[in-house]
Amino acid sequence: MNYKKLFSMTLLCCSLWTLCSGCAHMVPISVQPTALAAGDKLPLTAALVMNKDLLDYKYEFHMMGDTWVYRFGEPLQDYARRLAGASFQRVEETSSTESAFAIPSADIVLVPRPVKADESTGLMAKSKVNLTLVIEWTAKDRATQNTVWLKTITANASEEQGNIFSGTKHQGILMQKLFDDLSAKTREAFQSASELRSPLHP
Repeated sequence: MNYKKLFSMTLLCCSLWTLCSGCAHMVPISVQPTALAAGDKLPLTAALVMNKDLLDYKYEFHMMGDTWVYRFGEPLQDYARRLAGASFQRVEETSSTESAFAIPSADIVLVPRPVKADESTGLMAKSKVNLTLVIEWTAKDRATQNTVWLKTITANASEEQGNIFSGTKHQGILMQKLFDDLSAKTREAFQSASELRSPLHP
């Protein structure tokens, strides 16, 4: 074993840890669109509410004096837009429920809402990182403003933590797994919603 090389690597890792300790680390989230299961579009038009709760959503994970910040807003916006577009006849985006209810062409108002995120991890490079993201979807009848469908979707993903050199790679894999699971479960939820399978006002 090359002990000199091992000592140098250990010293480098310790130095980097000391420099970063107590810092806030922004975690990059870049995911590719998930391949969605086949299915017919539901016979409704929708107003999709992209409000600040969704667009500004972030999660902070604290461990050993450091903070990791996950800004989920942009990927959640892309996810909501894509899933709604794939599931309904026509979708119009708006920034609030009030403006959504004022769109006469919409049958329903869709409101995706982040509920929570959670992470657990070990201290070793081979430890698994487990990440959970919970999103609630509400569908309201635009004409009556009554809730006709509500579904809470819990996405889960696990991936090896990696070390200081491979951590970014594993983090990217973890995020892709998370949004793949979220997208697949959301697609299934829309497809199986009997409340959304017929016109609300025949």
